[in-house]
Amino acid sequence: MTSIDHVLQHAWPASALGAWSAAWIAGRCSPDDVVDTLAGSADLHVLDDRTGTPDPTPAGVLGILTLLRDAGRLSVRLPSAGDPQGLPPDEATTAAFAAGEVLLIDDGAATPLALIPTEHDGSCRWRAMRYRSEGPSGATGLAGDIEYELRQAISTTAELITKIGGRTATMPVDLRGTLRAQTHRHLVEVPPHDDMRATRMIETAAQVESIAILAGEAGAGFGATAAQWSSGDGELRRLVGLAHAARAAAVNRIIAEFLGTTW
Repeated sequence: MTSIDHVLQHAWPASALGAWSAAWIAGRCSPDDVVDTLAGSADLHVLDDRTGTPDPTPAGVLGILTLLRDAGRLSVRLPSAGDPQGLPPDEATTAAFAAGEVLLIDDGAATPLALIPTEHDGSCRWRAMRYRSEGPSGATGLAGDIEYELRQAISTTAELITKIGGRTATMPVDLRGTLRAQTHRHLVEVPPHDDMRATRMIETAAQVESIAILAGEAGAGFGATAAQWSSGDGELRRLVGLAHAARAAAVNRIIAEFLGTTW
């Protein structure tokens, strides 16, 4: 089990890495594009989790590229409460839930490798963990169904926007700026591709999740009674979970476009 440190530049690094790695494997981009996704720095190293000392083989970005180079299949999962996205009980799944994201790598072994990013003091440490006895199943939820739910969620988030403005001292123009910045941060940087549905889903998921997060931070909710507010908190969690499922489905569509395989 190893970890690779780099400066965290993306809100969803495993999603971005999965999409760019698939493009690289398919010959649609260069290894340098994958390196740029990781950090754009050669100052990376592999650490031995047991001792915290550098592991001489492999080193840095090359270690990650070596893991990805011969992958037969790749899949991104963004598990959330109530939606494990096909991940079975395992130490790797526990780590994926803690990180909120995992890139699964089918490297020909009996069980897949899980590449999990974790943030620490503004940097990202990549941990490679092998599933022990049972590999993940196919991701749940069809892209068309998830996209329909996303469109339905837009009306809910429009209502939340009015409540955020009514419960904070933030001026509307400042709220728009905050929302715009938050939405931009939740976008996934992916390589050029042809799947416009995937593009729409990534953009809508970022918008829905950003509004739900801002609503939660502002204390916005639904209704006037305690029971209604509790239900409203559950609705915010549902919106965030829906955004995660949509983001994973969209990135996996892009991966499938490049590799011609699904998981």
